[in-house]
Amino acid sequence: MTLNVGDKAPDFTVTSTDRDSFNLYEQLKDGPILLNFYVGDFGINCTNYMGKFIEQYARLESTGVRMVAINNDGLDSHKMFKDRLGAPFEFLHDANKTAAKEYGAIVGPGFMVTGFTNREFYLIDKDGIIRFIWRSPEPKVLPEFDDIIKGIESSL
Repeated sequence: MTLNVGDKAPDFTVTSTDRDSFNLYEQLKDGPILLNFYVGDFGINCTNYMGKFIEQYARLESTGVRMVAINNDGLDSHKMFKDRLGAPFEFLHDANKTAAKEYGAIVGPGFMVTGFTNREFYLIDKDGIIRFIWRSPEPKVLPEFDDIIKGIESSL
């Protein structure tokens, strides 16, 4: 499945580091969300780029957008990763990669991490419409924070 800007975002319910249950559509009532699919907790690339987002998180917040990070790593792993990073955003546990599959955020064949969650960002407005997408062409390609912020700012 490939989602595009203007598509209705698939709804999902998962567990979270910050609450018992996170339902996307319910959370959108509080404003737009940047859904950040990522490969894994504690990996060097994920740790580095999450650190960059944390350093400049106030800039993201100034757009009125909340970010949530999601993959299928366990909730205990997410909690330790969040604590180690000092992350101001919540991490979602996509147990069976259900959300990743609905969004098409799975690393394809030919990579060492085939089948893992890919690096992808989806800006979803309060009405559940996808307004911006950034997809990594391969797992080792990391997003530039400025590109993500500019994409958000031009999409709101």
